[in-house]
Amino acid sequence: MDLDFLKNIGGKEKNFDINMFREELANKLKEMEKKYTIDRFEGNIAICEERESGEIIEIPKDQLPENIKEGTILKKGKDGYEIDLLEEQEVQKRIKDKMDKLWD
Repeated sequence: MDLDFLKNIGGKEKNFDINMFREELANKLKEMEKKYTIDRFEGNIAICEERESGEIIEIPKDQLPENIKEGTILKKGKDGYEIDLLEEQEVQKRIKDKMDKLWD
């Protein structure tokens, strides 16, 4: 199904099913919420771990933003992958807090 809602409700698609549209839209939004941590690089491929499920995926480096490194957290936006600076800062703070507790 084409997610172009205006085209669909405009009658250009004869068999428009609102429930199917909502399900596909929910799936697309869920996909965009996924976050990945770069685990390592193998040649021109970034080996990434999906932060919630632990699933490992491979992403060609040419599809990723510049200035990435191991540990970079990515999120999938509408135009591809982008660095999630806020999530990275939160992770760094959690690690620092754990280290501080360890040495206290």
